[in-house]
Amino acid sequence: MLKNISWANYTLVVVLLAASWYLFVGLRFYFAELKDLTTGKKKFPIRSFPQVQSNADYTETPNGIPSSLNETHTDQAFQDVEDLVEKLKNIVADALQRKLPKKEFMYYLSMVLNEFQTVKNSPFRSSICELIVSECDKLERIHLTQQEVDVLWDA
Repeated sequence: MLKNISWANYTLVVVLLAASWYLFVGLRFYFAELKDLTTGKKKFPIRSFPQVQSNADYTETPNGIPSSLNETHTDQAFQDVEDLVEKLKNIVADALQRKLPKKEFMYYLSMVLNEFQTVKNSPFRSSICELIVSECDKLERIHLTQQEVDVLWDA
């Protein structure tokens, strides 16, 4: 009986089964993300290698820190803030869509805030807290105060 099945037919069946399985999983669990990717609302993050500067561009600031290092640190802080803001907006949209309970949403939010430790001690923290409070006002069941958000930063 197994001699009647060729390797080409076997391979075709295995590939079709695997493709249908991944299609099912993608549509079942990642439908919103796939929809955002296909409509262009969300893009794949493209990471690149940092640029290497020559010694000719090296200058020091009055406090002894190389200016290129200081600019790189500032650029990284702004990039972290932008990434955090984008992630927070996605979290609120996801919570609105899934109708998450407040406790689960706060846990999810604290995990995201812990990813961005550089923003935690920066001057942008209060602005981020205000953004979280204003974004949470969009949710029907979840309303956070600024003090609750501060507690989430330290959790």
